[in-house]
Amino acid sequence: MALALIAVYAIGVQLLSAALLVMLGQEWLWRGLLLTECLFLVWLLSYLRRFDRKTLGIRAVSWREGVIIVSWFLAIAFASDAVVLWLAPETMIESYLDAFRPVTPMDWLGLTGVAILSAPLLEEILFRGILLSSLRDRFSIHMTILGSTFLFALIHIKPLQVIAALPMGYILAAYIARGGSLYVTAVAHSLGNSFSLLGLVVPNIPWISADWRPDTLSGVASLLVGLALLVGFMRRYPP
Repeated sequence: MALALIAVYAIGVQLLSAALLVMLGQEWLWRGLLLTECLFLVWLLSYLRRFDRKTLGIRAVSWREGVIIVSWFLAIAFASDAVVLWLAPETMIESYLDAFRPVTPMDWLGLTGVAILSAPLLEEILFRGILLSSLRDRFSIHMTILGSTFLFALIHIKPLQVIAALPMGYILAAYIARGGSLYVTAVAHSLGNSFSLLGLVVPNIPWISADWRPDTLSGVASLLVGLALLVGFMRRYPP
């Protein structure tokens, strides 16, 4: 069931968005995606009633825990994104960014809604909620985390997104697997996407702006810091 829901999200939402694009025009690229994702989200939230909320990770946590996890996530996200920008070919980066540069205010509104609202909520419910819970019933905790991580990365399709999503998916899956809360992962996911959006708008901010290109020193430093943070997170929050 978990894989079927992910397939509906990955294929059905895209097909419906494409249909809206054909009928209404290219300017509906992000608004169409936002509309279809919100419709799917409304249905998914009603579908969740058949699940045990705690099994899915829908539970309240302290503000202290939430802030700590979100801070870990953002720190590792900044470091890993810098490594990707350092190692990826310039043509690949520009090709990727061209798809995320809206033109009109309505385009920006649609992209913002997708990035900080519909996509984080849907992906956390599907991958860290339903999928992780389903895998946990069949596999070891380590295989469950890895399976959720790789499927979450692959759903992004574009190579740069897939690479960047791997450490992020691992952190969020490991946190949920040890009894964490989807509320926290959804906030972390949304904030991470918000900084990515900010990077499209504001130039020349190291570790944030899309036009920033790390030099060798910054790239190596980001790699070492990212690895240290990832190892530190795994030791502090073992599955």
